[in-house]
Amino acid sequence: MVHHASIEERELAQAILAGSRRRPQQAFGEYFIGRQSSCALGAAYEALFKLPDEAGGVRPQRLDRFFDCLEGSVRQCPEGCKKRIPLGAMICHLNDTHHWTRERIADWIVSERD
Repeated sequence: MVHHASIEERELAQAILAGSRRRPQQAFGEYFIGRQSSCALGAAYEALFKLPDEAGGVRPQRLDRFFDCLEGSVRQCPEGCKKRIPLGAMICHLNDTHHWTRERIADWIVSERD
């Protein structure tokens, strides 16, 4: 079965890409590190809000209010793990465990195949 990305999923992927341009390095295990790094969800958050240059310690609050798909969509790990978890948790898993780039995560959100 082919997964057809919703408008909300496409907007989430675009937000990840937009935030990634603000902080060119990827963070692992933290939403933001210093002035240059963000994880995939941190990048999406930054696309929505103006954050300080030094954003270490900032934690996105209630991203699911903007992107219901983060909690409302359950996904299987594309790396072959047995994990089947909500999209938001899967994005963190792909970022922190499998070290997928933010760009690859954004692409997967809109092109995942079941």
